[in-house]
Amino acid sequence: MNFRGSSTLTKQLSSIQNRCYAQRESLFKIAIGLMSFLAATRLAYQFWRLLIDRNPNGAIDLRIVHELVYLWFKGEALKEIILLPATYALLWPFTGWLSFESSRWLWAVIYIASLAWLSYIVISETGIVKKREIIFAVLFIPAIYPTGITIGNGQLILFLLPSILTAVLMERGRDSGIVKNIFISALFLFSLLKIPVTAPFFLIPLITQRAFRPLVIAACGYIILTYVAMSYRDAGIIETFKIWLKDSSTLATTGGYANVHIWLGSLGFKQLILPCSFILISAFCIWLYAFQKIDIWIQLGVAAIVARLWTYHRLYDDLLILVPMITIFRISRSSQLSRNESLAADLLLVISWLGLLSPGFFLQLPFPIGTLFRTGQTVIWISLLAFLLYYSNKAGQAGPA
Repeated sequence: MNFRGSSTLTKQLSSIQNRCYAQRESLFKIAIGLMSFLAATRLAYQFWRLLIDRNPNGAIDLRIVHELVYLWFKGEALKEIILLPATYALLWPFTGWLSFESSRWLWAVIYIASLAWLSYIVISETGIVKKREIIFAVLFIPAIYPTGITIGNGQLILFLLPSILTAVLMERGRDSGIVKNIFISALFLFSLLKIPVTAPFFLIPLITQRAFRPLVIAACGYIILTYVAMSYRDAGIIETFKIWLKDSSTLATTGGYANVHIWLGSLGFKQLILPCSFILISAFCIWLYAFQKIDIWIQLGVAAIVARLWTYHRLYDDLLILVPMITIFRISRSSQLSRNESLAADLLLVISWLGLLSPGFFLQLPFPIGTLFRTGQTVIWISLLAFLLYYSNKAGQAGPA
C-alpha cells in the first residue's frame, strides 16, 4: 500500500471513529445489551455443565484432575504424567479430599469469587468510575468465550489470573511488611499451580523489582510440596520428571492452537519446541530488563501474550488476552497518544473485544472456517503485542511512567 492509500485509509478510519464517538451512547447500550445476553446464556450453560451435566463433557477437566489427584495420593499407576508433582499437592485442597460431585460445587463457589476478584482488578486498575463503564467491565469478563469454557470444563485459568496479577501488582509497592510478604508469597505459590500460564508473570518482579524474598519463599514452598507429593510414589523424582517431560511434550503437539508447540509440531519440527520456547522466554527477559522502568501494566500485557504463545494452551487460556486489553485501555486514556496512535489503540480494543465475544466453537472447527478464526485470533494477539512493544519503546524514550 502506498503512502496515499495509507493516508486515505487512516482518514476513513478516523471518520468512523468520530461517528462512533458521536453515537457512543447508543453504541454503549447495544454493547451492554449484547454482553448481558452472552453473559447470561453462557454462564447458565457452563454452570450447568460444571454442576449438573452427567455426560463425559460435563466438568470434563475437573473430572480428569479429580481422578489424577486421587490416583496420585493412592500411589496407584497413572496412564501418563502431565502435571508436575507439586501440582497434585496444590490441587489436593480443591478436590483431593472431596468426592467429584462435592468438588464441582466447591469449584463453582471459587469461580464466582474469582469473577468478582478479577472484576475488581479491572475496575480499580483501569480507573473507571462511571456507572455504565463499570457495568461494561463487569459484564465483559463472563460474556467472553474463554470464561465460559473455563467454568464448564473445570479449568484453572480463572483461579490463577487474578492471583498472579494481584501478587505482581502488590509487589510493586515495595512494602516489606511481613504480613504482606507472606500473602504475596502465598499468591505466588498458588500461581505455580499451572506454570505454563504464570511463568512469564513471575519474571516481572524478578527482573524489574528484584523481588527475591517472596519468590524464594514461594520456590521453597513449591519444593516442599514436591517432596510431599513424591512421598506417595515409588518412583524417584528424576524418573518422574523425565516421564512428565515426555508425556507433556506429546500432549503439547496434539491439542490446543496458536502457540509455538502446536505450530512446530504441525510442521514436523518437534525437536525445536523446547529451544524455541526458551528463545521466546529469553527474548521476553531481555525486553523486561531493557524496559524495567515503564508502566507495570505494559509489562503485564506483554507477559500475558508471551504466556499465551510460548507453550501449549487451549481455548480457555485465551482469558490471558484480557490483560493486554486492560493495558491498551489504560494507554488510550492516558492522553499521551497521537491521533493515529489513538486510532490504532481504539481499533485494537474493538477487534479484540469482538474476537473474545465470538463463539468459541468456531475455533475448534476444521479447515477452512476453523483455520480462518484461529488465524484471525492469532493476528489480533500479534497486533496487540506489536502495539505494546511500539508503545514501550516510546514510553522508554520519554522516561519512567
